[in-house]
Amino acid sequence: MSPWRHVLVALVIIGCSALALLGIIGGGLRPERFDAKQITVQPIGENGVRIREVVDEDFGYTKRHGYQRLIPNDFGEPTDITASSPDANAEVGVTQLGNETRLRLGDPNSTVTGQHRYVLTYTLPDARLSTGQLALDIIAAGEKFETGRFEVIVTGMTLTDPTCNVGSAGTTGGCALAADGSTYSVVFEPLQAGQGVTIGGAIQSISATEAMPALPPLPPRRADHRLLLALVLLPIGLAGAAGVFFLDRRKGRNEVFSGGAAEAAYGTLPAPNTDGTPSTVATSLVADDRMAAMATIEFVPPKGVQPWQGAVLLTEQINDSTVSAWFSGLVAHEAITLDKLDGKLVMGSGPKRASLDPTSAAHIDRILQGRDTLQLGGYDPEFAATWKTVKAEQVQAITNAGWWKRLPASAGGGGGGLSAALLVVIVAIVVFGGASAMSAALGAFHLVALALAFGLLVPMLFAFIAYAALLPALSATGSALALRTESFRRFLIASEGKHVEWAWKQGLLREYSAWAVSLGAAEAWGKALANSNVPASELGLGNPLLVYSMASVLSSARTAPSSSGSSGFSGFSGGSVGGGGGGGSSGSW
Repeated sequence: MSPWRHVLVALVIIGCSALALLGIIGGGLRPERFDAKQITVQPIGENGVRIREVVDEDFGYTKRHGYQRLIPNDFGEPTDITASSPDANAEVGVTQLGNETRLRLGDPNSTVTGQHRYVLTYTLPDARLSTGQLALDIIAAGEKFETGRFEVIVTGMTLTDPTCNVGSAGTTGGCALAADGSTYSVVFEPLQAGQGVTIGGAIQSISATEAMPALPPLPPRRADHRLLLALVLLPIGLAGAAGVFFLDRRKGRNEVFSGGAAEAAYGTLPAPNTDGTPSTVATSLVADDRMAAMATIEFVPPKGVQPWQGAVLLTEQINDSTVSAWFSGLVAHEAITLDKLDGKLVMGSGPKRASLDPTSAAHIDRILQGRDTLQLGGYDPEFAATWKTVKAEQVQAITNAGWWKRLPASAGGGGGGLSAALLVVIVAIVVFGGASAMSAALGAFHLVALALAFGLLVPMLFAFIAYAALLPALSATGSALALRTESFRRFLIASEGKHVEWAWKQGLLREYSAWAVSLGAAEAWGKALANSNVPASELGLGNPLLVYSMASVLSSARTAPSSSGSSGFSGFSGGSVGGGGGGGSSGSW
């Protein structure tokens, strides 16, 4: 089994831990809300009011740019706007939207989560204080979020009969401004979502020299357990994935003949008993990673096994490589010829084509269509159709061979033929997808218990996909053939020029070359061939190694090309919610 499968499972485990560290899972159910607001109102100039908003906003784990304020322009467009924050970007963006001004605090190119404070100060230049009446909407009815503590402070003026209204639009009363000299205040704990606040009263005197009150203390910050949860998810994910690995490894153990390496490779099943029941034979179960220790080095390929079948025995997959191996076997058999011409591959009928079995002969007839040769340099529909047919026949042949107790996935079994590229794509989409999309998709996993389940089950799921390659289990006969095939592969890999010369003298050069293509030893065998004294003419039109060196041409021949293709200034009384000027709504963006 390739190491990349372990690497991808490790990436999934780390990815789940990263989701916890980022707060996407396991952060708790934290809806966006205002922890606190302190709104201070102070007279300025002849008619204006200076307003300071100290806003403690909790974005939860929703990613936002910052605080947003919508202010009606009925007391004039806000001026002298300043903003600051001890823990977030407070860059001010001002936009006029019809009869209101939108103020946005934050960076449009970055986002924040969690608890942050914003201090926003601005002037409403025409609050009509000269009329002798204060009628000011502190916040409009219809606020989306609840505010845990909402405080209103009016300073620098003395009011007669001060009024305070809280609730839905048109509500009268419900609160009272408490006087302390020329300072008035009211606190709501909480101010419910949807409620508005309007204050008013007759102005008896104005003292514009009073300073703004001190900033209130920050609300308590919640404990951040993201790092701890992220660390906990690492061993949890590792344990889950390891459990799947060892379970699949156990389920995929191969049956081998007992008695040692020689018996495992060369044992044969006894004849059935006379009563019709099969005779028993001593066997044991061996995991895939222990099979290699039972192989040796053999100078001859396993009898009765075709090169493409040897490839399936070792890789436990039926794919384009096994079909390529089938073609290389035909070249070795001299049923077809291959030649390289101007970067293209020329296929022709070989001298021993007549000795092919009827099915294979029919495939060659379909490809050549009566022609002596076929030049492969682009898509050929008949070649592509034959390729698919051969692959389907290989699946059926392996299914009927009796070499597996549990078939490879490509032959209808439970094994894993999933490619590395596909697994990488799955990992990227599921684990490392866009943060906002992931937050929405994993909203149910904000609870710690569900995050722990997520950190266990997701690595187990990916481990099941990655380690499914362990599930195919060879029968005793299949194990014997696989060991012989591996032993011959080792010979091909370790071959030198003298071994190539020996194979040539024995008339086995093309056959061994076909096996090298099938078993992934073509490069090593090709180097040995180059270092030998075998005449180049001996390769000629019967060189199966062209199937390896010209693999891109075969791929293009079977792959179809893709296609392209309000308005007045009067009537302010402050007598009910929404009965004043200013106000507006707040939230985030």
